[in-house]
Amino acid sequence: MLKTSSGQSALGGLEKKLTGSVPDDSDVPGPVRKAVRLMLAGGAVTAVIGVFLVIATIADKNALTDSSGKKLTSGEFTSSVIGTVVVYLILVTIWVLMARMNRAGRGWARWVASALALLSTVNAYSTVNSLTGGETLTVIDIVFIVGTLALWLLGVAAVAMLWRTESTLYFRARSAAR
Repeated sequence: MLKTSSGQSALGGLEKKLTGSVPDDSDVPGPVRKAVRLMLAGGAVTAVIGVFLVIATIADKNALTDSSGKKLTSGEFTSSVIGTVVVYLILVTIWVLMARMNRAGRGWARWVASALALLSTVNAYSTVNSLTGGETLTVIDIVFIVGTLALWLLGVAAVAMLWRTESTLYFRARSAAR
């Protein structure tokens, strides 16, 4: 890991800003810290996918059609791009919020993260299951599929860390302290 002149990891400052805590706080058990880092990575991957999709959409504007096969008007195209930006901003915000709340030991956040991982599992399954033989995949399709699977893995790994014994004890202790 990259280190700064003060010995702190280079990403520690960013992690502190996003989670609102000291990254290597010894009060937080290792599995919870790992889960938080996985969630922050999920937010970063989501942001990269969102930026890629917006750039790819703008670059290949003429390939977009509506449900009837007609080319999109300028207004429809603009609203499509803005919609993509808004959706991906919301998704990144959810990743960061879940990281912050789980790091803080909020029991409800662990359950919400678990439910989101379940939804991600359904999404990943339906994405892979939608592939049929003889279909031509574009670069955008491939990036979306790989991104979906990467986000699924990050989410499931984070939730697995949140349900380890040390994590459960941490969440119970934090609930009792409130």
